Amino acid sequence: MSDFYCDVQMLRARMAGIGESLDGAWSDKLRDHLHLDRGSKECAYWHSGYHQALADLLCLMEGSQPIVGSSDMSNRYRAAG
Repeated sequence: MSDFYCDVQMLRARMAGIGESLDGAWSDKLRDHLHLDRGSKECAYWHSGYHQALADLLCLMEGSQPIVGSSDMSNRYRAAG
C-alpha cells in the first residue's frame, strides 16, 4: 500500500470523525453561522482550521513530509470509528 493511499485514507477518516461532530453535537452551534462574521473568534478559528487543511493537502501533494504525526497536535476528533 502506497504512502499516498495511506495519507488519503487517514484524511478520509479524519474527515469522517469531524463530520460526525458537525452533524451531531456541533450542529446547533453552526446554525447561527458565526464563522461568517468577519472579526469574530469563530471566523478566526474557521480560517485557522481551513489554513491547516490546505497545508496538510499541500504536504500530501508535494510529498514533502508526512501529515500523520500532526493529527494529535490540534485535532481531538481524528477519525471515525
